[in-house]
Amino acid sequence: MSSSQPFDEEVTIARMRDVLKRQQAAFIAEGPPSTALRIDRIDRVIHLLLEHQQQLCKALATDFSWRSHDHSLMSDVLLPVAGLNYARKHLRRWMKPERRRPEMGAGWLGARAEIHFQPLGSIGIMAPWNFPVAIALGPLAEVFAAGNRAMILLSEFTPATSALLIELLRAAFDETEVAAYVGGAKIGAAFSSLPLDHIVFTGSPRVGRLVMAAAAENLTPLTLELGGKSPTIIGRGAELTNAARRIWGGKGISAGQACIAPDYVLVHEDDRERLLTCMQVELQRMFPTLRGNQDYTAIATPAQYERLQRYLRDAEALGVRCIEINPAQEDLSAVRKIAPTLLVDPPEQALVMQEEIFGPLLPIVGYRTVDEAIAYVNARPRPLALYYFGNDRGEARRVLAHTRSGGVCINEVMQHIFQSDLPFGGCGNSGFGRYRGGDGFKAFSLQRAVFTPAWFDVMGLLRPPYGNLFRRVMGFLLKPAAKKQQRSRA
Repeated sequence: MSSSQPFDEEVTIARMRDVLKRQQAAFIAEGPPSTALRIDRIDRVIHLLLEHQQQLCKALATDFSWRSHDHSLMSDVLLPVAGLNYARKHLRRWMKPERRRPEMGAGWLGARAEIHFQPLGSIGIMAPWNFPVAIALGPLAEVFAAGNRAMILLSEFTPATSALLIELLRAAFDETEVAAYVGGAKIGAAFSSLPLDHIVFTGSPRVGRLVMAAAAENLTPLTLELGGKSPTIIGRGAELTNAARRIWGGKGISAGQACIAPDYVLVHEDDRERLLTCMQVELQRMFPTLRGNQDYTAIATPAQYERLQRYLRDAEALGVRCIEINPAQEDLSAVRKIAPTLLVDPPEQALVMQEEIFGPLLPIVGYRTVDEAIAYVNARPRPLALYYFGNDRGEARRVLAHTRSGGVCINEVMQHIFQSDLPFGGCGNSGFGRYRGGDGFKAFSLQRAVFTPAWFDVMGLLRPPYGNLFRRVMGFLLKPAAKKQQRSRA
């Protein structure tokens, strides 16, 4: 660490605090933004992504040493643009007060019970290195739709992309609307400690716990997206070629460096060898070469590369059958790429079964009954995603009913994140809270209960002094519940 780095960090932390104060002052002075301003802010993000898509793809490729431009267009441009367009289309409807039913018949007399959605203020977004554009800008769709401002913390592991995003956001927005910074652990800790009105964090469970602890000092609410080991269950007799094609289609995006990438596959013992063959055939079809193949992404950082190599060495030391799929038998070490590798029935103590893989390694684990596969999933922390392949609808329903995960795809992987009308989020160890599909609008809003009484003072019957009229009214109100109770006991 250079002697100037701590000074730079302190300067960044001081600037973050100052900008947040200015955002809060502007929020109070200007009040809730108009519908037109909310749409304008969303439009500016869409324009930023579309106008600079090639620059963003080149920056991402620089940071990863190589990242597929086509995958970047799909995941870091198309995905956030789709969410932004969806929010733009629906925000007028979202902004309308939500009607609820007034109690005690007061609605007949003109009483109104409503939920009003008001902006919270300043929302913090902490973006990771694996999809730094999509996860930094995607939440802005509902942050802006709800009428908020934003502060974004970008990863130090994607310096080219982070620098470009900061430059583009400064050109498109005043700091009191959106401000972006880049930093490591110290700045991340300071960002988490800011008195923001909500924080969206995407990253590992370990860091998520630190963010949650820091945010607790200000009672800042959180949306945590924490990943985990997302399983794929292949039902007995499933169409294995289709399963292999779709699993690799998802796992191949950014070489498996995605929080919802299939992490391991559970397949019936009778189908395991056929699946291994299908996996190899489909992978060779998609990626006939690896070293110079522009569709195949490198591992993002040297540390991540070494971590994956350690997983492979550990598996080999444990005697695991490792099937490397390198069709052209190329030397990949100089380009920081790792060949897709199947690991057959690794033991529980293997690192690939203990930690989220986040790379192109894929354990294949055999099972004898679907209940055994379900028990295997349930014995582990709840994942961000779960995938099932098979044509048995009853078995699919059983897997859905008896497992827990943030999201699910049937006969597909990862596609639920591309559905703008579906919320995205985790459960348990994979996080909590939702955004996208309108759920983020609610999460980033003050959902304010508002009651307007009827012209007749109904509640006057329930105020002291209490007497026979009060008791008759109470008896009338309790009578329906008493009747239901009697019927349930009969």
